[in-house]
Amino acid sequence: MKNTATKENIKRETFRVPEKMLKPVIASPYVDRAKVIDRFNSLLANEFLLFTKTLNYHWNVTGPRFHSIHEFLDTQYHDMLKLVDDLAERVRQIGGNPIGTLNEMKKGSTLLERPGKYPETSTMLADLMSDHESIQIQIRSLLTQIEKEQNDPGSEDFLINLLKQHENMAWMLKSQLN
Repeated sequence: MKNTATKENIKRETFRVPEKMLKPVIASPYVDRAKVIDRFNSLLANEFLLFTKTLNYHWNVTGPRFHSIHEFLDTQYHDMLKLVDDLAERVRQIGGNPIGTLNEMKKGSTLLERPGKYPETSTMLADLMSDHESIQIQIRSLLTQIEKEQNDPGSEDFLINLLKQHENMAWMLKSQLN
């Protein structure tokens, strides 16, 4: 009996991927993926606003503690940029598109800006701390919603890590106020 299996046929059969495995794994557990993506984009808008506010305060800090606060805020805004990028990538991972324009960020954010205002250093730090606390509340709410409505331990883990980072950043800001 002649072996009719060619090298090409064997390769094709050996590495055939079942059709169901070709679908995005991360998006499959969602009951309402669009709702989750909207919630993540709302969080992204607040993260971006806080990043921008931190950068603004870094540029405009004055006073006797200028150097130490300027350096401190430098670290904070770089950390915030990483959070923003990670969150945008998470939106992509769950099958959505992250918002990415200033108009979308402004429309989606619930945090307050203070255009043209340059408060004294302690007020800047307290304002940033308050925004980190607001984002913590938003993350906790999102965690509760995902836990009740979705089956997505990956997003829950992502949000818990994000929450810890905001708790740490708020604690660091508070320590500068004492």
